[in-house]
Amino acid sequence: MLGGKCVMQVISFMAIKGGVGKTTMAFQFAKFLQTQDQKVLMIDLDAQKSLTGTFENEHFNFSGKPTIADVLEKPSSGLIETQVQDNIAIIPSTSNLEEVADRLVSKPNRELLLFMWFVKNAQELNQKYDYIIIDLPPAWNLLSKNGVAVADKIISPMEPSRFGYESHIKVLQSVGTLQDEVVDPVSGKSYITANVFFLGNRIKHNTNSSHEFLSALKHIDNVIGVIPEKELV
Repeated sequence: MLGGKCVMQVISFMAIKGGVGKTTMAFQFAKFLQTQDQKVLMIDLDAQKSLTGTFENEHFNFSGKPTIADVLEKPSSGLIETQVQDNIAIIPSTSNLEEVADRLVSKPNRELLLFMWFVKNAQELNQKYDYIIIDLPPAWNLLSKNGVAVADKIISPMEPSRFGYESHIKVLQSVGTLQDEVVDPVSGKSYITANVFFLGNRIKHNTNSSHEFLSALKHIDNVIGVIPEKELV
């Protein structure tokens, strides 16, 4: 994060459209970190609550628990996460999160509400966690902007289709525009400092579309790998 306030890594998983494996990637990455004895805080910024639902079952749900809406509406609040597994805690989403976001549009520094909460709780976050993994909504909106503003790294999945390939341009343009807009008025430095990386997903090596997609990926900077269809769905 900006100014060295947080030493743990904050990684946001971003996609302009749904159904590309974003939430699954975020969850699987957290599970991998768990096996490495890394302490992880997950934040669900998606009103669809897919990540939140991953941790719910017939014996447990987040009813009555604090949610990310509480953080955005009151950035001065303390830590409100719920421990769900060894080394994994989550701040869950809520089904009315988009309504909450609509109310926040008129707030000053509305893109930095989550950032302000991070700064306020930086010392405790650093002490408790090695990674913070954020699942962004599949759209470019106020919630996404808040998740981008706190990120050290952004990982965006791409699928073997024309839209999947072109989505990386939209991601870069969106982050770049926000970087120009959210600037410290005194120093002139942007609050948006994340590096953007792309990950090819659901690659079928026996199809022409996947072959063309893999060839196209060679011309994109910051592609960190590809995942075959059988490994991550």
